[in-house]
Amino acid sequence: MAPRELVAALLNMNEKQGRQLLQKSLPTIDDDSLNLLVKLMKLEADRQWAKESGRSFLLAGYLMFIGDHIPNKYVHALGLMVRGDALRRMDRDQEALPFLDAAGAEFLALDDEVSWARTRIGRVSACLQLNRTGEALRDAAAAREVFVRYGKHLRAGQIDVNAAIINYESGQYDQALRLFDRAIETYAIQGEGVDLYIARAKANKAITLAAMGRFREAGALHEQARATFARHQGQEISVARQALNIALIYAAQGHYSQALLLFNRSRTIFQRHDMQFQASEVAQQTCLCLLRLNRVKEAYELAGETISYFRQSPGHRHNLAHSLMYQAEAAMLVGDYRDADEKLQEASTILEEIGFSGLASVVRLQQAELYFADGNLEASLREARHVADAFAEQEALPQLARAALLQARIAANLGDTTSAEYLCHQALDIAQGQDLLDLEYRCEYLLGQIAEHHDNLEEATSYYDRAMKGIDIVQSHLVMDERSSFLEDKGGVYKRAVILALKRGSYEQALVYVEKAKSRVLGDYLRNNIDIRMRAGDKAGEAILEDLSRLREEQAWFSSIVYEAERESGLSDTALMRIQSMAPGQARQEMQKRERSIEHMLEQLQLRLAGDLVSRSRPQWTDSIITKLWPKIGHTVLMLEYYLTEQDLYIFVITRDGIDVHIEKDVVPRLERLFSLWRVNLDLAAQASGARDRAQAFSGLQENCLGLLQRLYDLLLRPVSGALESCEHVTIVPYGMLHYLPFHCLFDGVQFVVERLDVSYLPSAALMEICHQRGQRAEANRIPLKKSLIMGLSDGGRLAFAVQEAKAVAQQLGASCILDQNATTTLLQEAGATSPIVHIAAHGLFRLDAPNFSHIKLADRQLSAIEVFNLDLSSCTLVTLSACETGRGIVGGVDEVIGLGRGFLYAGAASLMPTLWKVDDASSAELMEMYYQALLNEYGKAAALAGAQRAFLARARTSIVSYRVHPYFWGGFHLIGDPGPI
Repeated sequence: MAPRELVAALLNMNEKQGRQLLQKSLPTIDDDSLNLLVKLMKLEADRQWAKESGRSFLLAGYLMFIGDHIPNKYVHALGLMVRGDALRRMDRDQEALPFLDAAGAEFLALDDEVSWARTRIGRVSACLQLNRTGEALRDAAAAREVFVRYGKHLRAGQIDVNAAIINYESGQYDQALRLFDRAIETYAIQGEGVDLYIARAKANKAITLAAMGRFREAGALHEQARATFARHQGQEISVARQALNIALIYAAQGHYSQALLLFNRSRTIFQRHDMQFQASEVAQQTCLCLLRLNRVKEAYELAGETISYFRQSPGHRHNLAHSLMYQAEAAMLVGDYRDADEKLQEASTILEEIGFSGLASVVRLQQAELYFADGNLEASLREARHVADAFAEQEALPQLARAALLQARIAANLGDTTSAEYLCHQALDIAQGQDLLDLEYRCEYLLGQIAEHHDNLEEATSYYDRAMKGIDIVQSHLVMDERSSFLEDKGGVYKRAVILALKRGSYEQALVYVEKAKSRVLGDYLRNNIDIRMRAGDKAGEAILEDLSRLREEQAWFSSIVYEAERESGLSDTALMRIQSMAPGQARQEMQKRERSIEHMLEQLQLRLAGDLVSRSRPQWTDSIITKLWPKIGHTVLMLEYYLTEQDLYIFVITRDGIDVHIEKDVVPRLERLFSLWRVNLDLAAQASGARDRAQAFSGLQENCLGLLQRLYDLLLRPVSGALESCEHVTIVPYGMLHYLPFHCLFDGVQFVVERLDVSYLPSAALMEICHQRGQRAEANRIPLKKSLIMGLSDGGRLAFAVQEAKAVAQQLGASCILDQNATTTLLQEAGATSPIVHIAAHGLFRLDAPNFSHIKLADRQLSAIEVFNLDLSSCTLVTLSACETGRGIVGGVDEVIGLGRGFLYAGAASLMPTLWKVDDASSAELMEMYYQALLNEYGKAAALAGAQRAFLARARTSIVSYRVHPYFWGGFHLIGDPGPI
């Protein structure tokens, strides 16, 4: 049997069979063939070492067997060395050392110093894992001397790299850099064929530079290494590693979307090659971005997954410690300090045992931050000072800046503002020098608070302004909901800036600060024409789109079980069978699992589709967006923008003449209670609407409703009643919970607001001009109204008036009426782009737990909020969503309303008319008929809605169904966006 055939046969046998084959074959092999056999077995063992360490272990045994059988001490020693390396790969470092030592001794007995030195390479790595760093460094130095003496420059370079890694992990960064540089120089002496070795040394050097905060140098070296690997075939894994390393730099600097994009690319490559350990490392590092984006639950769960994985990999305990650190930070952010402390204690114990002093100092810094969050300032200061000294010695600048900022916060809390200011400036200098965006705005914010404490209002304003610009820079690199979640904990700086501007009498600047935090995702995307629509033909995204389609179908299936189970009466036999196939609780879990996957995939698509927009800043916010606003407001139009703090209400009154501000002190708690009572009244009204004797059911509700709406009027509109008297149209820009309040239904004691004023709404004042331009463009296009898309779905007969409504609207517009099974999402996607009006009367569902999955139920499937972003409604002047709660959402970020509405505005609609609660379908049909009649009589959209609601009220007051004066029947619809004509 030829040597190659023999090796192939051995790989498919167990050890006993292999020994028998060798015993039979060795006597028949000549010396040349025997030498070739040994060489091939060593090469195969090296190859299998990276893929299947068990086979490498087996081949080592065969080499030892051959060495004993021939006999040949060199071959036996070679087998010992291969066995030691295989054990290392199997995370059995303690067992590996005796084999490596025995191999070294046998090589020395043969006067083979070079082979002895080769055994030291594996021994260095094993000692490092066992926290025997002193031995590792001695072995490295001795082996290097041998390699250099014998002109083995490649080996000498490798041993320098290993020694450098030991120094890096021990926190000796300067020594690590010197050794990496020496390795690169030694490789260069070797001559040709060393570019991959040099690239790996540069990549490792870059990791050390990044730990020191020298990100520009680190990034340049990683890019050089990535370019080198990309030029060589078979180096996809190495390219992925460099993508991971570059992602870590982006994450540290605050470029989270760029980091996530590269994290996902590298993780996909590792998973494709079945490299689960490396994929888990990427997942672990992804936690940093998730934490900085305030996606704390997601970070905690992902860190937990990696903890479970690394607990099964005992040879990589520093990875386990790192995952514990991320989970501890997530626990701390949600206030679970006990859980955070337990995780940090375990991480600290692990790192002390394995000698990773640099990472151990980071754990102590986290512990200091935990003490601070828990109010233990003395313990926090003690730990922060200790680690600051360690970071200064290591020249670990990012961590030193973080420690300095923590000490500054402690000093500020203790009233020592002089020390706080000094330490904060130290942290800021480092942050600015290393482009640490996250730290920069946090330092500026604290300096602003210190300046405000000393009544240096102008200086404080300057610091707050810079902090907000820093937040803007980070935001400008993020995509979609990453921006909303990022802003979740940033409301404090905006609030302080607003209040300070008002103290200084700068009303315009105060409004600018309010607007900078409102609907930023929607506003910035519309202003900058950022297109994240998914398209067919995108090869890289086609697989994701296929998975998305499957997941959507599954999500809709489980969703139907969850929500249709709540209203079993009137369901079809098919629906009942579906519900009976699985318990609603299990279906909800499966539904939520699909929803998380869908959101993750959509984020990946958005990152890809945004392209280089995540790698370069988009045009920044300018104050002129607001300061150029009021001259464009009509003579009879008043804009009221609201802002809430924990206690106080601020009402910005905006007219053509400028801005005024009314401050109502200590009213927010009352406002919250009244709003809560109003929602209870609405819920009771919904129940009463189904009663047999409606008049009796509504008798007490009507009086209670008017009382609540009058008290809300007194808080929200009476302070500006003088301005209201001189206008005909009021545009409301709500804030916080006020997004859910129908201002047009507020009651002044005599009449509802809508009975004397036309009312429209905007998510932010900055969107006024965008919506107005869209309205003008649609009007100028003069697309015939008969091309409007009118859809009505009875939801299995439960919404009989929805079909009646659609028919009436279609008849008024002269358009076709698309009913029930023909009213599909596919049709909306195809016809929406050329429809001047889109009207959908159907069943809607608002998801408080997952607003992105709020939906309208069409014939083929649910149209969810996240899918609406993919529509093209660029020719549409009005979208009417005559379905339950289509205008509701939740407020994310500082003041970003997340729900169906923003998707339709992103898709291009000039204005949107959704509902704030579960509307009565019969009343809605009646109201819509009056609304479109007014629109066709050349009323503007807001005026037409107000006119229809007045007519509805007048009809209700003079009819036998006077209970329909309750806003439940007529007030759910409200107009968002351009109020002008169609």
